[in-house]
Amino acid sequence: MRVLIDQQYHLGHHYAYVKHLLPELLSISGDVHVAITSSGSASKEFTNYLSAFQSVRFDVVHEEANPSLPMSDRLRVHQSFRGAVDRVRPDYVLIPSGDAQSTAMALYRWTARGHAPGRVPTEVGIHFGTGRAAHGRKSQMRDLANAVNLGLSGVRRVHLVNQLFYEESRRLPIVGRYFSTVPHPVPAPTPLSKQDARRLLSIPEAGRYIGLAASLDSRKAIPEFLAAFRAASTRADERVLLAGWMNPTHSAVIERDFGDLIAGDRLMLKTGFLDTATYQAALAALDVVCTPYPRFYGLSSTLLEGLAAGRPILANAAGWSDAMVSRFGLGWTCDVLNHQAFVAAIRHALDNFETHQETEPIRRLLRYHTPENFARSWTEGIRGAAGLPARHPLRWEWVQAAQSG
Repeated sequence: MRVLIDQQYHLGHHYAYVKHLLPELLSISGDVHVAITSSGSASKEFTNYLSAFQSVRFDVVHEEANPSLPMSDRLRVHQSFRGAVDRVRPDYVLIPSGDAQSTAMALYRWTARGHAPGRVPTEVGIHFGTGRAAHGRKSQMRDLANAVNLGLSGVRRVHLVNQLFYEESRRLPIVGRYFSTVPHPVPAPTPLSKQDARRLLSIPEAGRYIGLAASLDSRKAIPEFLAAFRAASTRADERVLLAGWMNPTHSAVIERDFGDLIAGDRLMLKTGFLDTATYQAALAALDVVCTPYPRFYGLSSTLLEGLAAGRPILANAAGWSDAMVSRFGLGWTCDVLNHQAFVAAIRHALDNFETHQETEPIRRLLRYHTPENFARSWTEGIRGAAGLPARHPLRWEWVQAAQSG
C-alpha cells in the first residue's frame, strides 16, 4: 500500500505531527511519500523532526504558500495537493494539517472531479473551528458552514483538533458521522527538577517563575503579560521566563519598555529555535505556565505540554483553553487584555501554584494526547483498508467520562 502524507507547511506543529505519525505508519506500509516544499526540506524543523526517516521518500513538489491561508492560496494549495496525488498515485492519503487543502474539496466533488484525483481514500486534519466557544451568531454560522463543507467533501474522515468543534460537529445530521477528534501529540517530558532545568538554562535557580515556551509571535500578548507581571510582583526572586522564537516587534517593545525587568534580573529571555531538550527544560523551570493568547480560540500546545510537565496553567479566558482549564481544573483563567484582572491572576497563580495536583481527569487528558494515541487515531482507517487487526485509539468520550465519574 502506497501512502501519501501531504504537508504543505513546516513551521510550528506541522512537521512534529508528521514525525509522530511516521513510526506507526511505517509499520503498516513500506511505501510512504511526504509531499513538502523546498523551504521545508531545508528547514531546521526538517532536520530536527524528519531527517532520521531514511526509508521515507520526501517529495519536494509544493510551492511556497502563505500560512495565514488567504482564499487565493487555499485554492492554489488544493491544486498543488491534486498535483502531488497525480504524481505519487497513492492508495491512501493523509493530510494532518489540511485547513487549506480541504477548502475546495466539496466543490471539486460536486463538479464530478472528486475530492482528490481518482477519489483516492483520504483523511484530513482540521485546526480551525471554535465550537461552543464561538462568540455570537456570526461565529456560530461560520462554524456551521465550515462543518457542512467538510462533511460534504467526500473524504473518509475529518479529524478535528479542537474538541469543542468536534462536540458540535458530530451532532449534525447526515454529515456528523464523518467527524472524529484527534489528539495533539505531547511526548512524555524527560524527568527534570526545577533546579536542574534552571541550571541547564543558565538562569537563577532560586525563586518563583512564571512564563511560557512557545513561538512568541504576534498572537501572544507579551507586552500585556510583562506589564501585568511588573504590577503584580515586586519581589526580587519572582521572575518571568520567555523561551522560543520571538518576533521583532516583541523584541523591540521589550528593549524599549521593560529594560528594568532585564536589568533587575527578573526577565529571562531564551530566544531562538528550541530543540526538544531545551523546550522541555524551559517548561520544567517554571512554576506556572502562562498562555496569554487573546482572541485565540483553538488548541494550545503549550498548555498541554506545560500540563505534561506537571505545571498549573494561567490561560486567557476564551476558547479551547478556557474550556479545558475549567473542565479539568488545570489552573486559572483571566482576560489577559484586562490589565487589573491579569495582575490579580498572576499574583494568585504565583501564590497558589503548589496547590496544583494531578487528578484522574487530568491523567486521562494526558493519556489521550500521547504521540502513540495520535498515531493510532491517524492510522486506524489505513489498518482497516489494509486488512490488518484493529488497534483502537483512546476516544475523547473516554476522557469526558472521567469528568462525570
